[in-house]
Amino acid sequence: MPNLPMPMPCRTLGLLALLAAVAPSLHAQSSPPVADAIYTNAQIWTGDATRPRAQALAVRDGRLVMVGSAADALKHRGPATRVVDLQGRRVVPGFSDAHWHLNSTDQADLTDAKSTAEIVRRLKAWAATRPAGAWVVGRGWTPSDFPGNTPHRRVLDTAFPGRPVFLTDRDGHQSLANARALALANVSATTPDPARGVIEREANGVPTGLLKESARQLVARLVPAPTPADVARFLDENTRQAASFGIVLLQDATPRAPEHVVLALLRAAAKADTLRVRYRAAIPFTPDATAATVRRYASLRDSTTGPWLRFGIAKGMLDGTVDAKTAAMLEPYAGSDDTGLPFWPAAVLNRGVARYDSAGIQVELHAIGDRAVRSALDAYAHAARVNGTTGRRHRVEHVEVPALADLPRFKQLGVIASTQAIFATPDQTTLQNYAPLLGPERSSRANAFKKFDDAGAVQAFGSDHPVFPMDVLLGVYTAVTRQTRDGTPKGGWYPENRITVEAALRHYTKDAAYAAFMEKETGTLEVGKFADFVVLSADILTIPPAELLKTKVLLTIVGGREAYRSPGFP
Repeated sequence: MPNLPMPMPCRTLGLLALLAAVAPSLHAQSSPPVADAIYTNAQIWTGDATRPRAQALAVRDGRLVMVGSAADALKHRGPATRVVDLQGRRVVPGFSDAHWHLNSTDQADLTDAKSTAEIVRRLKAWAATRPAGAWVVGRGWTPSDFPGNTPHRRVLDTAFPGRPVFLTDRDGHQSLANARALALANVSATTPDPARGVIEREANGVPTGLLKESARQLVARLVPAPTPADVARFLDENTRQAASFGIVLLQDATPRAPEHVVLALLRAAAKADTLRVRYRAAIPFTPDATAATVRRYASLRDSTTGPWLRFGIAKGMLDGTVDAKTAAMLEPYAGSDDTGLPFWPAAVLNRGVARYDSAGIQVELHAIGDRAVRSALDAYAHAARVNGTTGRRHRVEHVEVPALADLPRFKQLGVIASTQAIFATPDQTTLQNYAPLLGPERSSRANAFKKFDDAGAVQAFGSDHPVFPMDVLLGVYTAVTRQTRDGTPKGGWYPENRITVEAALRHYTKDAAYAAFMEKETGTLEVGKFADFVVLSADILTIPPAELLKTKVLLTIVGGREAYRSPGFP
């Protein structure tokens, strides 16, 4: 009888059939995913402490599927994969501007005018392109542009006797109106100062034209608002410019109600998937907001959670600015008995912060003077205590002149220091108005970024655009040197407060993403995160600081998409 093979047991046959069925999927799981694009031959600073350096990135469906060596990246190559040789250039995570404002007003640019004659020259050139009799508006002046650091309407009255003029300062906290504008607004010697505002006056009570904080609105309400088409145009222009600076995430600090035209445009763009960069928009923080209002804000936050547009942060104001002498200080400004303008009593502020905190809404409070900064920290501590909450990541915006004793409280309370690198620029206004008002001791702790780092605070960098340019590399240069573009003063303004390029990069990337609750998605280059990165023209980690001013963004990638490409970059 011939030897016949023994029949396999049924259990064995079933196992083989199962293996045959799953073999294709097992093979797929073991094979590297095919990338849409591979960026190789680069010097990559990942921002990831576990793997700080890499040579290549592989991108699929807008996310990183590989961060590592060139050889490993090429394992993800398929027939349609685009391979980009970056020729040894420096690559960093995409930048976030943690404190930014949409500039949606067509107005004369008065930045760095340095004199009233130059202000008038620019205004006349701008006004000549507008209809006769139309409002003349501009922004960007500083007190040092005027004789004695004292803005007055007289120069505008002479230049524009029959035409209303309204000029906002660089910081956006004081405005100068001419006599015609004041008359149209019915602002006179008998007009009382509004709450949280100041009308500067001559000895006889007649307004000088300088309106501080909420007093600005007495005239600003009459200036024609931009149309929705204008806003859409400015939104496109602003985000296009942001991408050219390597910014992949904008955190807009202008509070707007849910029905505001800007938010409607943003929601429509997010739905159509046409946003160029990621956008986080703020809702209003008001200490007296009702529970129903706060619930409405929380609903807006929960309704928009996509990768391109989010809400969930509420912006409020506690004081003004140093240059306007409205920043709330613990001690008087130098040479006066004025301690600034605090906006809210502690009890009212604490109740308001606790109400937002209980709804899970992150709060960001503008606080520049040391008194205002302390009030913000006290309010956050109160909210955590009465609500029993943690991890809200509440923020203090600007934090320009904190008391040194309050710096450790940021880490203790889990509060983020939202600072602006370019604010440390020792320009004419800083040296001739800002620093003299503070005096040497407070100046030495103004915009002192290293002191925050030494205290262990999470520090998120922004620009406060349009107060300063949203030029990240200029911000890095300023934080590293504390000098103007021409290298003055020698050694830097209070050089003990300088930080390293790598620290500045971290504040513009990882820390800024953390401040937006997006650190699991962007801010560092790690597998699984969004493909948000920037290609630079020079290695900013090794070049002399002055070379930062010559360094350009060559390519900005957001979610695997090309948001910006420098002309001439292959």
